[in-house]
This record gives sequence, structure tokens and C-alpha cells, in this order.
Amino acid sequence: FLIAVDLDGTLLDPHGSLTERTVAAVERVVAAGHRVVLATGRPPDQAVPVTSALSGTVTHIVGGNGSIISTYPSRPGEAPEILHLVGFDIDAAFDAVRALRSSDPGFGFALATDAGFAHETGFADLMPAAVADEVVGDVIAVGGTIAFKLLAYHSQRSVHDLLDSVPTLLEPVTSASGEDLVVTHMGADAVEIGPRGFDKGAGVRWLCDHLDVAQRDVIGIGDERNDLSMIEWAGTGVAMATAPAEIR
Repeated sequence: FLIAVDLDGTLLDPHGSLTERTVAAVERVVAAGHRVVLATGRPPDQAVPVTSALSGTVTHIVGGNGSIISTYPSRPGEAPEILHLVGFDIDAAFDAVRALRSSDPGFGFALATDAGFAHETGFADLMPAAVADEVVGDVIAVGGTIAFKLLAYHSQRSVHDLLDSVPTLLEPVTSASGEDLVVTHMGADAVEIGPRGFDKGAGVRWLCDHLDVAQRDVIGIGDERNDLSMIEWAGTGVAMATAPAEIR
């Protein structure tokens, strides 16, 4: 089997840590001849420091909610090797930022492009791991020609409220740009905006094609809305007991 497992709320404990018991469980699964990969909203370079005890057992990371697929470093200190990137039109990303900000100045953003990564005030406080780079006033200043990751958050509105409201606010952007933008939950108190098919299910499917693993031999484990596409696609889908009712 290939076991694709979410991090926050699934493999990690409520404090965002990896317990010795969990590490031992992963080691037993791998020793039994199965493959374990991480499927997370975090980009690979933010997943590896939290899960460094899994070096030598986990083989790949489906990161950025399926937009960045990499190897898992076999030794501490190594960087993940990027195998697959899903990008979208930079103007659509910038237009999405402008549309949401004009509708409500309480929005904040983080954006990764081929020119770098930028985040605004409040973003670092939402992340379970440390975030590098200084805060900027407007993520559009990062520039670039292609967007890889756009995150939106709000100082006074819950992520589930954003999941319901942001798609409507983005309809003019979708119509003007031709990009079919969708909104997913990235795992923290922020939503991720990207092209349709830009999710964990698509990422795990790409990796399985790359590794020649059949869909029926995949187990997908998660606890949030951003895990649903993976849970539904996998031959065996598993929801955590703490997952919302709609996921269970």
C-alpha cells in the first residue's frame, strides 16, 4: 500500500508535534513493506523540520495542498527535491488579492511565486511552524510571472466563513481571467486559492502515477476539508474521529 497521511490534526498531535508512538507506528508500517507519504497544506520545506524524525521512512511529500510534490530527504539537513509544481496565472493571483482587499480591508495574504514568497501582517501567527522572511505591506510587491500558492485570511472571520464567502467574491476574477479559481482549506486559519484540480487528491494521484501505484492500493488519511479530495480518491479513505461531520 501507499499511505498518504495528512499532518496537522492527523499525524501530528494537538500541539503540532510528532510523538514517539507515531514515529514507531510509521516505522512498523514501512518495515511491513508499505510506503508512507505526507499530504499536507504546508510546502515541503515547512513540513520536513516538523517531521525530521521520519527521515528514512517517509519517501515523498505532497505539499501545498497538492501543488508541490517532492521527495522526502533521506538524511537530516538535506533539502526536498521538487518533482512537480502546479502554477497559475500571476495576474489572476494579483486580481484575486485586489478583489478581496477591496471587498473587505480585513483580509491579509501570503503569496508564493517564481520570484519568491511574501506574507502580510498576521500570517505568521496562523502558522504552526515558523515562517521565514519579513512582513510586507502588500504581497503583490513580490512580483513574478507565475503563482504557486495564494493564501487569504481575515482578522475577524473564521476560516469556515471564508470558505463560504470567498468563492462568490472571486467570481468576477474568474470570469475576467479565464482561470477557474477554487477555494480550499489549507489546514490553518487561512484559505488557499488556486486553479481547479489544485488539491491533495490531484497531488496524490500524480504521485501514484509517477510511482506506478494503483488507486486501489492507496490509503488516504485526513481530518479537514482540504483532505476530502484525497480521502474520496483513495482506494481506502480514512477520516479522523476529530474531523468535522461532513468529512466523516
